[in-house]
Amino acid sequence: MLKSILDAKRFMNQERLASFATVDAENRPHVVPVFFTYADDKIYVQADRKSLKVRNLRGNHNVAIAVYCDEEAVVIEGKGCIIENESDFIRRTQEHVNKYHLKLDAQGRDSMGIPLFNFQIRCVIEISTEKILFW
Repeated sequence: MLKSILDAKRFMNQERLASFATVDAENRPHVVPVFFTYADDKIYVQADRKSLKVRNLRGNHNVAIAVYCDEEAVVIEGKGCIIENESDFIRRTQEHVNKYHLKLDAQGRDSMGIPLFNFQIRCVIEISTEKILFW
């Protein structure tokens, strides 16, 4: 069982998939699986700028993310924002590529054809922690 922030950091850095929740304009939750990175006590999620999670985030910054494996989990509630600085976007995207050992083609697209480093199409959501739960 996870018992400390240090345990949670290790757990977050080794796990690959999380459930990410945003809230729409009518206060309905939207939950999707996401890949993520964890650095500097924040969580980073890659997204398409036109995705529902990004549209929701523009109207309501309250988010939650749950990272789990077997019978252990870390659930974080906090505030999400879009990284607007292109150099920060590139740095966080490179961390994502490194964590998941992604192979990119000559145009910087992953195996699904997503142009990860295209700042006009893609974005990185930064999640600041307000509450953390161990389960």
